[in-house]
Amino acid sequence: MGKPRNQQKRRGSALLLQAVMLMGTIATVGLAVDVGTIYMIKARLSAAVDAAALAAGRSVNLASTVAQAQSQAVAAAQQFFNANFPPGYLNSIGTPTVTPTFTQVTDANGNPTGVLNISVTASAQAPTYFMNIFHISSITVSDTGTASRRGLVMMLVLDQSSSMNTAPDPVTGLTACQAMIQAAQNFITLFSPYDYIGLVTFDITAHLIYAPSTSYGSGTLNTDIGSIVCQSNTNTISALQLAYQEIQAVDLPLALNTIMLFTDGSPNGVSAAFPIRTALDSRWGPALSSPAAPAQSGSTFGHANSCADVGPTDANGVNEEAICVNMPVVCSAGSTVTGTLSQWGDQDSWGASTYGLAQPMDSSPSPSFPATCSNAGSLPSTNIRQYIAYIPNTDIYGNSLHGIRDNWIFQVNQLCAPDPTVTPNCKNTGDYWSNYPTIGSGSNFFPTSNTYTNADTYGGYFRPDQPNSIVAASMNGTINEAFKIRSDTTFHPVINVVYLTGNGTDSVDRDFLPMVANVPTIPALPYDPLSYVPTANPAYQSDQEQGTYLVTADRNQLQSLFAQLASEVLRLSQ
Repeated sequence: MGKPRNQQKRRGSALLLQAVMLMGTIATVGLAVDVGTIYMIKARLSAAVDAAALAAGRSVNLASTVAQAQSQAVAAAQQFFNANFPPGYLNSIGTPTVTPTFTQVTDANGNPTGVLNISVTASAQAPTYFMNIFHISSITVSDTGTASRRGLVMMLVLDQSSSMNTAPDPVTGLTACQAMIQAAQNFITLFSPYDYIGLVTFDITAHLIYAPSTSYGSGTLNTDIGSIVCQSNTNTISALQLAYQEIQAVDLPLALNTIMLFTDGSPNGVSAAFPIRTALDSRWGPALSSPAAPAQSGSTFGHANSCADVGPTDANGVNEEAICVNMPVVCSAGSTVTGTLSQWGDQDSWGASTYGLAQPMDSSPSPSFPATCSNAGSLPSTNIRQYIAYIPNTDIYGNSLHGIRDNWIFQVNQLCAPDPTVTPNCKNTGDYWSNYPTIGSGSNFFPTSNTYTNADTYGGYFRPDQPNSIVAASMNGTINEAFKIRSDTTFHPVINVVYLTGNGTDSVDRDFLPMVANVPTIPALPYDPLSYVPTANPAYQSDQEQGTYLVTADRNQLQSLFAQLASEVLRLSQ
């Protein structure tokens, strides 16, 4: 018997349904294959634009103008994109387009914040295989990668004191001053034309040579660095204060605001409002009516007293018999005089000539004395100790002049470098005065009690007639200035330090500059034995920005140390 007609119809319908379902299955599989290919291309494209954006962000440091920086950034973006997504990758069609853009981020008021956004957008044509059935031969795939680069506001603060005028190096022929200039000129070529770089130099006065600008690559800053002349003393406090003021003036709170301090030794300039002395005082000797100066514990220990710089010299060629017994009265009315007092007679722990007063900064008023003082129309130069009573407790910037170096004597505790090529091979590193009770005046301070006329009038204050005391006050003030700068929670300044040791006759100092840079540990000096173990920084502030501290006794290493510092700064600014 034959099958019923309706059963045959159902069998035909099933075949038709299977055919339709097969077409749907093939379309679904084809769509999955095409979509999978598109997503693979999309993922690779995303990785490529991310790499291109990072490369563009780094490459802006390789040019001196914004136009050059953008041109090189575009080239770097294209190069890195092609390395990660070459033409024809995964059968993509044509050559992908790559478009970098540069945007300075602004705040709600439209003011720059110090952040540069570099975005790279790219698109590619992903091929289709099964979607060709529907006349769709390709799909456009695009993605954007973004890199943020913190702008840099950096003040170069370079020591141009006279101790930098060393004898020429036998190999390079460069003095320390010339080596610093060469290293600094190379240093500024390592940054971006989007960055602000300025220059402060300092001797007894701090000088703003080049206000921070993005135009530094034009050659003007290079010329200014090349014009540096090393002379005079070392007013580090005023130099840091001036650099800090310039960072605030640029006003980019999200930028990497940094001070790069280079120095070859101890600061020796104190900028303050100094009280004028109006009465006879015997300092460490007897009153004017006394017939002689009897021996006194903690006094001059047999050295002849004098108000002039006379007598035999010490090992550094400095007169050390200059304590003034009966300091002449040169002013009849008291007030203050503002300026910078500086060490003159080396880091002498006896009484000695001290120099002043000078302008703290070029923009500061010139110091002048009241009409009640003799020589009121001119500065007394090395006789300044006859005019001022003592070094006050704070400087003109509000920094305390007291701290870790209050009771420090510098020209003691000689160490010799384990490396025989270090020149000079031996240097003093200083120690507490209590460990050397028979040297010099015995203290950086006037005594709080004394049997001689008016000798205790200024008891407890730093002495202005003793170079060692001025250096101690200067170190304390510099450390406190650095602390103040790093306390700024708006700009978060970082202080980096390069220390060239060994110039001149000053002692080297293990702790001072690591404290300025705020590094956690005190590394070894070139003069420390190989067994020296880095110790904890007693002034380290964990809640403040930590800088980089680099030290060398070899002026020929300055180029590499400056470059190392640039690498660290660039790493932090990306």
